[in-house]
Amino acid sequence: MGALRRSLAILSIAMPAASATLTGCEGDIVDPDVCDDESPPAAPAIIGLGPRPDFVVPDELDIGVSALVDADGDPQVGLEVEIWTRNPDGTARERVWFGAVSGPSRRNVRLADGRYENIAAFLGGLEDWREHLVRARYLVQPPGSDCVSAGAWSAKLDFTTDDGSSAIFAPGLVRDYHVDLPPASVSSINAEAIPPGCVPYQRNYYEGTFRDATRSFAGVGVKAKGGCGSARTLDRKTALKIHLGWDSPQVAGCPASRRLDGLERFTFNNMVQDGTMAHELMAYALYERMGVPVPRATFARLHVNDVYYGLYLNVESVDRRFLARRFGSNRGALYEGTYWCDLIASNVADDDSGCLVRTFEDDPCDSPPEPGDDPRDYTPLRALIASLDALPAGGFYPAIGNHLDFETFLSMWAVDTVLAHWDGYLFNLRNNYRIYHDPSTNRWTIIPSGLDQTMQLRHVDDTLLDVQGRLGQRCLAEPACAAAFGTRVRQALDVFGQLNMPSRRQDLQVHVNTLMTPDPGREFDPARFASEHASTQQFIEQRPAIVLQALTARGI
Repeated sequence: MGALRRSLAILSIAMPAASATLTGCEGDIVDPDVCDDESPPAAPAIIGLGPRPDFVVPDELDIGVSALVDADGDPQVGLEVEIWTRNPDGTARERVWFGAVSGPSRRNVRLADGRYENIAAFLGGLEDWREHLVRARYLVQPPGSDCVSAGAWSAKLDFTTDDGSSAIFAPGLVRDYHVDLPPASVSSINAEAIPPGCVPYQRNYYEGTFRDATRSFAGVGVKAKGGCGSARTLDRKTALKIHLGWDSPQVAGCPASRRLDGLERFTFNNMVQDGTMAHELMAYALYERMGVPVPRATFARLHVNDVYYGLYLNVESVDRRFLARRFGSNRGALYEGTYWCDLIASNVADDDSGCLVRTFEDDPCDSPPEPGDDPRDYTPLRALIASLDALPAGGFYPAIGNHLDFETFLSMWAVDTVLAHWDGYLFNLRNNYRIYHDPSTNRWTIIPSGLDQTMQLRHVDDTLLDVQGRLGQRCLAEPACAAAFGTRVRQALDVFGQLNMPSRRQDLQVHVNTLMTPDPGREFDPARFASEHASTQQFIEQRPAIVLQALTARGI
């Protein structure tokens, strides 16, 4: 972009809100006609990005800059700020916003003070979950001069934009949510609440209202969730899913796009199979530290038709927003596997009746696929399974890395082993997992879920390496792959120790007990709570030695 002079007259009237006239294509001063200032303003520092210290919501972005320092004492007449996207190596990639404000004392700039450029102009704003860089510089006007002098740019400060959902999952914060259901929805939800056994099972959404302390959303979709052990009707402690953008079949046209602090979907786990009400949070922490993409989670209190149901775990839904936060591209295919569901062709059905079910479908109300998007059918999954089938005996590892993010898979498997996650993909049930294809890498990743039945003392001595998932079986059949698995398990045990699980468990026990004191809600047994926490403590103490002994006995 060419550079142009700025005159005192322009600055004294109003600095253009979205001018980049002093910057070239790389953001440096290129205009030889600007003031030749022997002592231009010093580079300021970015001292704030908005009201939240831990994350940046674009709508709240308020870029604060340290005070002007100019050796000549020239008066300030303007402040310029740039935002760039950031490359993985920390360098600037593309300028996506420029802002400028005039005046002798301005030290902050908001997005409304500038204009979007490049991809941000196309999208109409900064991308959520994208790494950015911001920098600023002051403009001064020497006395008696009719031109301005631009100071040095500040050091670039990096930040990642957030859609606002970090506020929901802030550690220690417990929110109250209310679900209001008409009688017809109660009846319909109850009719579908209990699955006919431990089998893949799909439910429908029914109309309700969802609200928190300040906002209310009418006409949302509500349905029960849970497998054969945790499913409940609404007269008990029902686990629920809420969809703010549900497309009601009774309402013509497409639904409005609605979000609560960035979230369109809410998942409330009832924790009825985990008497400690702590296993999921502890397990997610270990997966996260091992680099496995897992949802965020926090406690929440749930009320249905003004009846307090109790303490739930609000688990981040695995949707496009989750994928955008955890992967290079969120435009891939996502499938969910449940109950004895391995990655084999017979488990895939085009009519969605298989145990591997797609998450994203073609819908006239959704935006159409873009170039490079995965098709919203079972074609990508069938291609993966065909690739797995084609790997010859003895040729699984490391060739599997061409199709699967196998390093992440090894980490997930290692954590499954340490936590005795018998209800996941690797072991007998081959359950509670999603598998996602990232178009940016052309590789697949397995995402674990359903972690409530980890760390159970009754499984502390179970056979650790009796895996049933085909990926695990094929890995253990090859010495090099088995050795890589053994190394990863030992790493997971080290992280298990670093996380100080005994202290985490105790803190959660005290926290939950405090939350239950005013009103425990439904299906809470204080005696069971105390007993299962004691059992979990024994599991934590005994598990590392048992895992190491089992690996050694197997020669891994």
